[in-house]
Amino acid sequence: MTTRRAFLALPILAARPHLWAQTDLLEQYRFESSPWPNLHHFLYVLARERKRAPDRTRVAVREAPLDNKGFDALPSEDRQAWDAAISIYGKDAAPLEIGYGKLVDVNYAVADLNGWTPISQVHDIPESLRGALEQAGPVYRKLWWPRHDEANRAWIEQLRPQVAQYGPRMATQLSDAFRHSWPIGPLRVEVVAYANWAGAYTTGDPPLITMSSLNIEHRGADGLEQLFHETSHLMMDTIDASLQSHARALGKDLSRDVSHAILFYTAGKVVSGIVPGHVPYADHYAVWQRGFGHYHELALQYWQPYLDGKIDMDDAIDRIVRGL
Repeated sequence: MTTRRAFLALPILAARPHLWAQTDLLEQYRFESSPWPNLHHFLYVLARERKRAPDRTRVAVREAPLDNKGFDALPSEDRQAWDAAISIYGKDAAPLEIGYGKLVDVNYAVADLNGWTPISQVHDIPESLRGALEQAGPVYRKLWWPRHDEANRAWIEQLRPQVAQYGPRMATQLSDAFRHSWPIGPLRVEVVAYANWAGAYTTGDPPLITMSSLNIEHRGADGLEQLFHETSHLMMDTIDASLQSHARALGKDLSRDVSHAILFYTAGKVVSGIVPGHVPYADHYAVWQRGFGHYHELALQYWQPYLDGKIDMDDAIDRIVRGL
Protein backbone atom coordinates (compact mmCIF):
# COMPACT_ATOMS: atom_id res chain seq x y z
CA MET A 1 0.00 0.00 0.00
CA THR A 2 1.33 3.42 -0.90
CA THR A 3 2.52 5.39 2.09
CA ARG A 4 -0.31 7.29 3.70
CA ARG A 5 -2.54 6.95 0.66
CA ALA A 6 -6.11 8.22 0.94
CA PHE A 7 -9.01 6.36 -0.47
CA LEU A 8 -11.46 8.24 -0.24
CA ALA A 9 -29.89 -10.73 0.54
CA LEU A 10 -26.56 -11.25 -1.20
CA PRO A 11 -25.71 -14.67 -2.59
CA ILE A 12 -22.07 -13.58 -2.60
CA LEU A 13 -19.90 -16.64 -2.94
CA ALA A 14 -19.94 -19.34 -0.31
CA ALA A 15 -19.38 -17.61 2.99
CA ARG A 16 -16.57 -18.98 5.10
CA PRO A 17 -17.15 -19.56 8.80
CA HIS A 18 -16.93 -16.33 10.73
CA LEU A 19 -13.33 -15.26 11.12
CA TRP A 20 -14.02 -12.77 13.88
CA ALA A 21 -16.00 -13.07 17.09
CA GLN A 22 -18.23 -10.07 17.78
CA THR A 23 -15.93 -8.82 20.52
CA ASP A 24 -12.92 -9.05 18.19
CA LEU A 25 -14.26 -6.43 15.76
CA LEU A 26 -15.26 -4.15 18.60
CA GLU A 27 -11.74 -4.45 19.94
CA GLN A 28 -10.17 -3.97 16.51
CA TYR A 29 -12.13 -0.80 15.78
CA ARG A 30 -10.68 1.87 18.06
CA PHE A 31 -13.25 4.65 18.12
CA GLU A 32 -11.78 7.96 19.27
CA SER A 33 -13.23 11.39 19.97
CA SER A 34 -10.31 13.76 20.51
CA PRO A 35 -10.25 17.56 20.53
CA TRP A 36 -7.34 18.42 18.24
CA PRO A 37 -8.51 16.32 15.26
CA ASN A 38 -11.99 17.81 15.67
CA LEU A 39 -10.62 21.34 15.70
CA HIS A 40 -8.32 20.68 12.73
CA HIS A 41 -11.17 19.39 10.57
CA PHE A 42 -13.62 22.07 11.72
CA LEU A 43 -11.22 24.87 10.81
CA TYR A 44 -10.54 23.21 7.46
CA VAL A 45 -14.24 22.94 6.59
CA LEU A 46 -14.95 26.51 7.70
CA ALA A 47 -12.01 27.80 5.67
CA ARG A 48 -13.22 25.93 2.60
CA GLU A 49 -16.64 27.53 3.03
CA ARG A 50 -15.12 30.98 3.41
CA LYS A 51 -13.13 30.38 0.21
CA ARG A 52 -16.38 29.44 -1.53
CA ALA A 53 -15.05 26.01 -2.46
CA PRO A 54 -17.40 24.11 -4.78
CA ASP A 55 -17.93 21.38 -2.18
CA ARG A 56 -19.12 23.76 0.53
CA THR A 57 -22.77 22.89 -0.16
CA ARG A 58 -22.34 19.13 0.23
CA VAL A 59 -24.47 17.56 2.95
CA ALA A 60 -21.53 16.57 5.14
CA VAL A 61 -20.25 20.15 5.54
CA ARG A 62 -23.00 22.63 4.73
CA GLU A 63 -24.15 22.94 8.36
CA ALA A 64 -20.69 23.76 9.71
CA PRO A 65 -20.93 27.55 9.18
CA LEU A 66 -24.28 27.52 11.00
CA ASP A 67 -22.76 25.70 13.97
CA ASN A 68 -22.08 28.97 15.78
CA LYS A 69 -24.44 29.03 18.76
CA GLY A 70 -22.93 31.24 21.45
CA PHE A 71 -20.21 32.67 19.21
CA ASP A 72 -21.52 36.25 19.22
CA ALA A 73 -21.53 36.25 23.03
CA LEU A 74 -17.80 35.48 23.22
CA PRO A 75 -15.35 38.25 24.14
CA SER A 76 -14.09 40.15 21.12
CA GLU A 77 -10.56 38.81 21.56
CA ASP A 78 -11.87 35.24 21.32
CA ARG A 79 -13.86 36.02 18.19
CA GLN A 80 -10.84 37.69 16.62
CA ALA A 81 -8.59 34.75 17.46
CA TRP A 82 -11.07 32.34 15.91
CA ASP A 83 -11.44 34.43 12.77
CA ALA A 84 -7.67 34.70 12.41
CA ALA A 85 -7.28 30.91 12.71
CA ILE A 86 -9.81 30.35 9.93
CA SER A 87 -7.95 32.87 7.77
CA ILE A 88 -4.68 30.96 8.25
CA TYR A 89 -6.41 27.71 7.33
CA GLY A 90 -7.91 29.47 4.33
CA LYS A 91 -4.44 30.31 3.09
CA ASP A 92 -2.47 27.18 3.97
CA ALA A 93 -5.00 24.35 4.19
CA ALA A 94 -8.22 25.13 2.31
CA PRO A 95 -6.60 24.96 -1.17
CA LEU A 96 -5.55 21.35 -0.44
CA GLU A 97 -7.43 18.07 -0.15
CA ILE A 98 -7.40 17.06 3.50
CA GLY A 99 -6.97 13.38 2.65
CA TYR A 100 -3.81 13.82 0.54
CA GLY A 101 -0.33 15.23 0.84
CA LYS A 102 0.89 17.23 3.80
CA LEU A 103 -2.53 17.56 5.42
CA VAL A 104 -2.54 13.80 5.93
CA ASP A 105 0.58 14.17 8.04
CA VAL A 106 -1.19 16.86 10.05
CA ASN A 107 -4.09 14.49 10.69
CA TYR A 108 -1.78 11.76 11.95
CA ALA A 109 -0.01 14.27 14.18
CA VAL A 110 -3.17 15.60 15.82
CA ALA A 111 -4.67 12.09 16.10
CA ASP A 112 -1.72 11.01 18.22
CA LEU A 113 -2.28 13.77 20.79
CA ASN A 114 -3.95 12.83 24.06
CA GLY A 115 -6.65 15.23 25.14
CA TRP A 116 -5.55 18.84 25.16
CA THR A 117 -1.83 18.08 25.03
CA PRO A 118 -0.20 21.42 24.06
CA ILE A 119 -0.03 21.61 20.29
CA SER A 120 3.21 23.58 20.57
CA GLN A 121 4.96 20.31 21.43
CA VAL A 122 4.15 18.85 18.00
CA HIS A 123 6.66 19.61 15.26
CA ASP A 124 5.15 17.46 12.48
CA ILE A 125 2.61 20.20 11.74
CA PRO A 126 3.50 23.18 9.51
CA GLU A 127 4.25 26.19 11.67
CA SER A 128 1.38 28.30 10.37
CA LEU A 129 -1.24 25.59 11.00
CA ARG A 130 0.22 24.76 14.38
CA GLY A 131 -0.06 28.44 15.28
CA ALA A 132 -3.67 28.56 14.08
CA LEU A 133 -4.59 25.50 16.14
CA GLU A 134 -2.86 26.93 19.21
CA GLN A 135 -4.69 30.23 18.75
CA ALA A 136 -8.10 28.64 18.18
CA GLY A 137 -7.77 25.90 20.80
CA PRO A 138 -9.01 27.82 23.87
CA VAL A 139 -12.00 29.19 21.93
CA TYR A 140 -12.93 25.77 20.55
CA ARG A 141 -12.50 24.15 23.96
CA LYS A 142 -14.81 26.70 25.54
CA LEU A 143 -17.59 26.84 22.97
CA TRP A 144 -17.67 23.89 20.59
CA TRP A 145 -15.80 20.94 22.04
CA PRO A 146 -18.36 19.90 24.71
CA ARG A 147 -21.17 19.57 22.18
CA HIS A 148 -19.00 18.07 19.44
CA ASP A 149 -17.60 15.48 21.83
CA GLU A 150 -21.11 14.63 23.04
CA ALA A 151 -22.29 14.14 19.44
CA ASN A 152 -19.26 12.01 18.63
CA ARG A 153 -19.75 9.74 21.63
CA ALA A 154 -23.48 9.35 20.97
CA TRP A 155 -22.72 8.35 17.38
CA ILE A 156 -20.13 5.81 18.52
CA GLU A 157 -22.54 4.28 21.03
CA GLN A 158 -25.28 3.74 18.44
CA LEU A 159 -22.77 2.25 16.00
CA ARG A 160 -21.07 -0.26 18.28
CA PRO A 161 -24.08 -2.62 18.67
CA GLN A 162 -24.47 -2.68 14.89
CA VAL A 163 -20.83 -3.62 14.46
CA ALA A 164 -21.26 -6.39 17.03
CA GLN A 165 -24.43 -7.76 15.42
CA TYR A 166 -23.65 -7.48 11.73
CA GLY A 167 -19.94 -6.84 11.46
CA PRO A 168 -18.53 -10.39 11.38
CA ARG A 169 -20.70 -11.43 8.42
CA MET A 170 -19.99 -8.18 6.62
CA ALA A 171 -16.25 -8.54 7.13
CA THR A 172 -16.29 -12.09 5.77
CA GLN A 173 -18.33 -11.24 2.70
CA LEU A 174 -16.35 -8.11 1.86
CA SER A 175 -13.08 -10.04 2.15
CA ASP A 176 -14.46 -12.72 -0.16
CA ALA A 177 -15.72 -10.18 -2.69
CA PHE A 178 -12.50 -8.19 -2.83
CA ARG A 179 -10.28 -11.30 -2.71
CA HIS A 180 -8.31 -9.66 0.08
CA SER A 181 -7.80 -10.54 3.71
CA TRP A 182 -9.40 -8.40 6.38
CA PRO A 183 -6.96 -5.80 7.74
CA ILE A 184 -4.79 -7.00 10.59
CA GLY A 185 -4.22 -4.89 13.66
CA PRO A 186 -6.06 -1.91 15.13
CA LEU A 187 -8.41 0.12 12.97
CA ARG A 188 -8.49 3.61 14.42
CA VAL A 189 -11.69 5.50 13.73
CA GLU A 190 -11.21 9.20 14.33
CA VAL A 191 -14.72 10.52 14.95
CA VAL A 192 -15.04 14.24 14.25
CA ALA A 193 -18.00 16.59 14.02
CA TYR A 194 -17.06 17.49 10.45
CA ALA A 195 -14.52 15.67 8.26
CA ASN A 196 -14.61 16.80 4.63
CA TRP A 197 -17.12 17.16 1.82
CA ALA A 198 -17.52 13.38 1.63
CA GLY A 199 -18.05 13.00 5.35
CA ALA A 200 -15.26 10.43 5.69
CA TYR A 201 -11.89 9.39 4.31
CA THR A 202 -9.25 6.75 4.98
CA THR A 203 -5.47 6.74 4.97
CA GLY A 204 -3.40 3.61 5.18
CA ASP A 205 -0.03 4.05 6.86
CA PRO A 206 -1.08 3.05 9.47
CA PRO A 207 -4.85 2.67 8.91
CA LEU A 208 -6.75 5.73 10.07
CA ILE A 209 -10.43 6.21 9.27
CA THR A 210 -11.86 9.70 9.78
CA MET A 211 -15.66 9.95 9.96
CA SER A 212 -18.13 12.74 10.67
CA SER A 213 -20.65 12.20 13.46
CA LEU A 214 -22.87 15.13 12.44
CA ASN A 215 -23.26 14.06 8.82
CA ILE A 216 -26.95 13.19 8.49
CA GLU A 217 -25.99 10.55 5.94
CA HIS A 218 -24.12 8.64 8.66
CA ARG A 219 -27.17 7.84 10.75
CA GLY A 220 -28.15 4.28 11.61
CA ALA A 221 -27.19 1.57 9.15
CA ASP A 222 -25.95 4.19 6.68
CA GLY A 223 -23.14 4.96 9.10
CA LEU A 224 -22.46 1.24 9.48
CA GLU A 225 -22.15 0.83 5.72
CA GLN A 226 -19.86 3.83 5.51
CA LEU A 227 -17.63 2.47 8.27
CA PHE A 228 -17.19 -0.78 6.35
CA HIS A 229 -16.93 1.16 3.08
CA GLU A 230 -13.99 3.09 4.53
CA THR A 231 -12.43 -0.12 5.84
CA SER A 232 -12.82 -1.65 2.37
CA HIS A 233 -10.48 1.00 0.98
CA LEU A 234 -7.77 -0.96 2.78
CA MET A 235 -8.71 -4.12 0.84
CA MET A 236 -8.83 -2.88 -2.76
CA ASP A 237 -5.31 -3.87 -3.85
CA THR A 238 -6.43 -7.02 -5.68
CA ILE A 239 -9.22 -5.18 -7.49
CA ASP A 240 -6.99 -2.21 -8.35
CA ALA A 241 -4.21 -4.43 -9.68
CA SER A 242 -6.62 -6.32 -11.88
CA LEU A 243 -8.21 -3.12 -13.19
CA GLN A 244 -4.82 -1.69 -14.09
CA SER A 245 -3.66 -4.91 -15.71
CA HIS A 246 -6.70 -5.12 -17.97
CA ALA A 247 -6.52 -1.39 -18.73
CA ARG A 248 -2.89 -1.66 -19.83
CA ALA A 249 -3.70 -4.63 -22.03
CA LEU A 250 -6.40 -2.59 -23.76
CA GLY A 251 -4.40 0.65 -23.85
CA LYS A 252 -6.82 2.49 -21.59
CA ASP A 253 -6.33 4.95 -18.76
CA LEU A 254 -8.75 4.40 -15.91
CA SER A 255 -10.12 6.93 -13.47
CA ARG A 256 -9.86 5.90 -9.82
CA ASP A 257 -13.64 6.35 -9.81
CA VAL A 258 -13.94 2.90 -11.41
CA SER A 259 -12.50 1.21 -8.34
CA HIS A 260 -14.53 3.44 -6.04
CA ALA A 261 -17.74 2.56 -7.89
CA ILE A 262 -17.02 -1.15 -7.45
CA LEU A 263 -16.43 -0.50 -3.76
CA PHE A 264 -19.68 1.45 -3.39
CA TYR A 265 -21.64 -1.22 -5.19
CA THR A 266 -20.14 -4.14 -3.25
CA ALA A 267 -20.40 -2.57 0.20
CA GLY A 268 -24.00 -1.58 -0.47
CA LYS A 269 -24.95 -5.06 -1.63
CA VAL A 270 -23.25 -6.73 1.32
CA VAL A 271 -24.83 -4.50 3.96
CA SER A 272 -28.31 -4.57 2.39
CA GLY A 273 -28.11 -8.35 2.29
CA ILE A 274 -27.36 -8.54 6.01
CA VAL A 275 -29.14 -5.59 7.66
CA PRO A 276 -32.94 -5.91 7.29
CA GLY A 277 -34.48 -3.09 5.29
CA HIS A 278 -31.20 -1.34 4.53
CA VAL A 279 -31.01 0.56 1.24
CA PRO A 280 -27.49 0.71 -0.23
CA TYR A 281 -25.88 4.05 0.50
CA ALA A 282 -25.22 4.84 -3.17
CA ASP A 283 -28.90 4.24 -3.97
CA HIS A 284 -30.20 6.06 -0.91
CA TYR A 285 -28.16 9.21 -1.54
CA ALA A 286 -28.07 9.20 -5.34
CA VAL A 287 -24.33 8.63 -5.63
CA TRP A 288 -24.87 7.00 -9.02
CA GLN A 289 -26.37 10.25 -10.30
CA ARG A 290 -23.12 12.15 -9.58
CA GLY A 291 -21.30 11.07 -12.70
CA PHE A 292 -21.20 7.40 -11.67
CA GLY A 293 -24.16 6.27 -13.77
CA HIS A 294 -22.18 4.35 -16.40
CA TYR A 295 -20.11 2.62 -13.72
CA HIS A 296 -23.34 1.55 -12.05
CA GLU A 297 -24.64 0.08 -15.28
CA LEU A 298 -21.42 -1.88 -15.73
CA ALA A 299 -21.56 -3.10 -12.14
CA LEU A 300 -25.11 -4.33 -12.59
CA GLN A 301 -24.22 -6.03 -15.87
CA TYR A 302 -20.87 -7.58 -14.97
CA TRP A 303 -19.99 -7.20 -11.28
CA GLN A 304 -23.27 -8.55 -9.94
CA PRO A 305 -22.82 -11.86 -11.81
CA TYR A 306 -19.43 -12.14 -10.11
CA LEU A 307 -21.00 -11.53 -6.70
CA ASP A 308 -23.61 -14.16 -7.60
CA GLY A 309 -20.84 -16.66 -8.33
CA LYS A 310 -21.71 -16.95 -12.03
CA ILE A 311 -18.42 -15.61 -13.42
CA ASP A 312 -14.98 -15.14 -11.91
CA MET A 313 -13.53 -11.81 -10.83
CA ASP A 314 -11.00 -11.56 -13.65
CA ASP A 315 -13.72 -12.03 -16.24
CA ALA A 316 -15.95 -9.45 -14.56
CA ILE A 317 -13.20 -6.86 -14.45
CA ASP A 318 -12.20 -7.53 -18.05
CA ARG A 319 -15.79 -6.90 -19.16
CA ILE A 320 -16.04 -3.73 -17.06
CA VAL A 321 -12.81 -2.30 -18.50
CA ARG A 322 -13.91 -3.14 -22.04
CA GLY A 323 -17.18 -1.37 -21.37
CA LEU A 324 -15.50 1.89 -20.38
